[in-house]
Amino acid sequence: MQSLLGAPGALPVGRWPAAWLALKDRRPLPSRPLVLWTYAGLGEDLVGAPDEARRRVIVRMLTELRHPAGTHVFWPFSLAGEGLSPEASLFWSGVTLLDPRVILLFGSDTRDALGMPKSLLPFCQERAHGRLIVQLPRPQALAADESAFRQAQAFLARMLSFCAKR
Repeated sequence: MQSLLGAPGALPVGRWPAAWLALKDRRPLPSRPLVLWTYAGLGEDLVGAPDEARRRVIVRMLTELRHPAGTHVFWPFSLAGEGLSPEASLFWSGVTLLDPRVILLFGSDTRDALGMPKSLLPFCQERAHGRLIVQLPRPQALAADESAFRQAQAFLARMLSFCAKR
């Protein structure tokens, strides 16, 4: 297992592939986001064919959190059409660039693709790579179950209450 102190395999921006540089430059990134969100399919949602159910549930979560603009940022661990494993270093490169305090991982597939411990289960947290890593259910599961959505929303509201004081 990789060291839990620093971002594993993070690359300087100048060594990023063109597709990842295009994602970084696509729109202005927040200068100091506190929370970074990632999930399987985020790369497709950002640069490919977005999934409407995922988009709706994520937008609803953000809206209900009511945090100031620039608090949250989305960074994929893979891009549309690319494999999962080789992209983990580019995910951590983005984390290094954006420097969030908290990383939200939606789904065990995300956890596994990023090499996080299998003990990291939904609604659990662990400090790794200098960040607080929080595991949540997949967006599709939250979209399909109102009770699960409410549970996740209440958990995030408590966990991220420091963001409202920004």
